[in-house]
Amino acid sequence: MRRWRRINPWGAAQAVTGLMLLVGSTMAVAVVVAASRGPAEGRIDASAALGLTGALLFLGLCLTFVLRMYLAGIYVNDEGVRLRHVFRTRTVRWSEVTGFEARPALLLGGPTGRDACWVLTTDGAFESAVQRRSRTASLRKNNGPVLSADDFARMLARLDAERAAHRYGQRGGSASVSR
Repeated sequence: MRRWRRINPWGAAQAVTGLMLLVGSTMAVAVVVAASRGPAEGRIDASAALGLTGALLFLGLCLTFVLRMYLAGIYVNDEGVRLRHVFRTRTVRWSEVTGFEARPALLLGGPTGRDACWVLTTDGAFESAVQRRSRTASLRKNNGPVLSADDFARMLARLDAERAAHRYGQRGGSASVSR
């Protein structure tokens, strides 16, 4: 199987970023339609064309950022685990994964008030963008999905089941994992 499956559940953050994608895409279409009216009527203004190009580049950059926020999370397939963050994606093969655990998320090298899912590998531990909701007032990092304690525990159990299925050579062993 080549397709990546999202392990962490969809939440409110994905709904908000999905709405932002829809609004931003609509706005980009409106800008393109407005920009094409001038040349269609025979008016070509270099400064207006430059301004519209800048507006389209800015919209494209914003939409790319929102799309990356929408896709942030943990994905699995038969070959490994993929950790999607806003600015990077890391893929780890199942043969390198030694476990999963909850540890404090790091911000500028220091711990925050929320726990994140960490993927333990033979090369060290890697933090995912998925975090467990916390009620303590402290420094927080908002770079991906924030799950309730129950959803976070279910996600860790699903990850452990996926790892066990691939560790013992059961291809497609995720079918026995409850969804």
